[in-house]
Amino acid sequence: MNYNDPYKGNFGQLMALKQAQPDLVILPSIGGWTLSDPFFQFDDKTKRDVFVNSAKEFLKTWKFFDGLDIDWEFPGGGGENIHLGKPEDGATYVILMKELRAMLDQLSKETGRKYQLTSAINVGYDKLAVVDYGEAQQYMDYIFMMGYDFNGAWQNTNLGHQTALYDGHWETTKYTADKGTQILLNQGVDSEKLVLGVAKYGRGWTGVHDYKDGNPFTGTATGKIKGTWEDGVLDYRDIVNNHMDSEWEKGYDEVAEAPYLFKKSTGDLITYDNPQSVIAKGQYVLKHDLGGIFSWEIDGDNGDLLNAMHEGLGHGEGIAPPANKAPIANAGEDLTVKGEVTVEIDGSKSRDPEGDELTYQWKQINGITLDVNNSDSAVLIVEVPEVEFDTVYTFSLTVKDIEGLTAVDTMTITNKAPAVNQAPQVTMVETVSVESGKTVTLQAKAIDPDGDKLTYNWTVPTSFKVIGQGTDALTITAPVIEKEKLFSVSVKVSDETLSAEAATAVTVTVVDDGGTTDPDAGDYPQWNASTVYHGGETVSHNDLLWKAKYWTQGNAPSRTTEQWLLVSNVQLDWDAGVAYNGNDITTHKGRKYQAKWWTKGEEPSKASVWIDLGISSK
Repeated sequence: MNYNDPYKGNFGQLMALKQAQPDLVILPSIGGWTLSDPFFQFDDKTKRDVFVNSAKEFLKTWKFFDGLDIDWEFPGGGGENIHLGKPEDGATYVILMKELRAMLDQLSKETGRKYQLTSAINVGYDKLAVVDYGEAQQYMDYIFMMGYDFNGAWQNTNLGHQTALYDGHWETTKYTADKGTQILLNQGVDSEKLVLGVAKYGRGWTGVHDYKDGNPFTGTATGKIKGTWEDGVLDYRDIVNNHMDSEWEKGYDEVAEAPYLFKKSTGDLITYDNPQSVIAKGQYVLKHDLGGIFSWEIDGDNGDLLNAMHEGLGHGEGIAPPANKAPIANAGEDLTVKGEVTVEIDGSKSRDPEGDELTYQWKQINGITLDVNNSDSAVLIVEVPEVEFDTVYTFSLTVKDIEGLTAVDTMTITNKAPAVNQAPQVTMVETVSVESGKTVTLQAKAIDPDGDKLTYNWTVPTSFKVIGQGTDALTITAPVIEKEKLFSVSVKVSDETLSAEAATAVTVTVVDDGGTTDPDAGDYPQWNASTVYHGGETVSHNDLLWKAKYWTQGNAPSRTTEQWLLVSNVQLDWDAGVAYNGNDITTHKGRKYQAKWWTKGEEPSKASVWIDLGISSK
């Protein structure tokens, strides 16, 4: 059988293989990227029971199988069907494992055989957060950690290794096989149940450009590389046979334990596993006492990766134990402050490629010696004093792993001297006009070059009423006067040390009380005693305009006639028969008056209900 031959009689081949190798364990894997939809319905026990019972019947029928592998992609969502997934899937997953285990144990009693229950899982931190694998593991024999598909051409801006063991040398990434493993161990999963995945395929982009420092992963792609079966994905054997000539640059990220290929002329970039990275994964398995190593998928290999898996687990000649890698120190970003202030320098982003615990040691290597605390912790506390001129201090951070390898990083604190205080600036409109007895708001537009908080103090003639003293907006009510007059209102703005002033010239004008007739009266029909008028109709009468309040006939319009409302804007003399509301204005004997509240029949100048507003202009 060669590469292009169709596979025939798969089950027959598996039966023959099992007969030849009785200790070989063969499991059917159920689900996968495109066939996981039914799992999302398993919160319904009836549907779950159908699945469990049919799985039992399947194993009884096909006796060469030794259990089940569940490949639910993925509890909580994020799989091929973007419409499926909910937080409760995690609990459903655990229940499903429990019920499958019970079924397999019962089947073991019936057949006398041992059956395994395994599951392939995504090791992204967000996917692992959905399921309590520490709880689920009691029902499972192995958990296959899919340590691949971390990056790919489903997006073109954040390029990275697709199957890296650790973070890339140029960045800290969200997803690595090590990070997923450590999360599962912290959940309480037995290390012997964890099996680490190898990718026998690569993922890639084309048109990678605008990269920095010769690192294509820092660039941007234009799309998917031409693939073996689908664009963006290449079998390992295709990579070896067709993508390793002299046009391809071969790279290996020693920090991430991840190979890559880059073709500058086209911007083609491939991230994949090779024998070196696979051996590193095998040594990782040994170091952390994991259950083993697996791959997806065998038909993409030419045999190199399968051999590397074997060698990485210590079975090859001359295979040394995993070499310890030096930690990576990160003293944090440089800081600019203004003393006196307490500063925290954060070195907690330092890391060890193998996940070993680190020790920290801070040291000031430049500048006037400062008081510090926690010099042997990830976060250093520094007391920065006030200075007369800008001062720079430099600190170094040394991190050490459990085998004594170290790394050093430095950062600087720039202590800025206090700036010379500058006076605030304030402006106001130069002039404003307001009618006698009316209000107007004055706005002070102020800024402080240093950003200091400002206070406002207004100076206003005593005859004005004010609202808003102490703020940047002052509302003033002009006094009632008989003759136009000019006043000055000023504001003083202060930053507590320096101040600035501005002023506005306020002209208070006397309002013309107007006439006693309406020039628009000629535009409306004259009132007629025989005409019926309905509410809202307007007529003229005695050179004034009146509006009917409701149906009326024969009632001559006047201020004392209930059926009519005066609509002309005129100032008429006080009439004892007219009711006045609060704030209504009238004239009487050459002076102008304003009612404090409702009144009728109380003569201005004699009754306290009236406020004398001065001489009338009429």
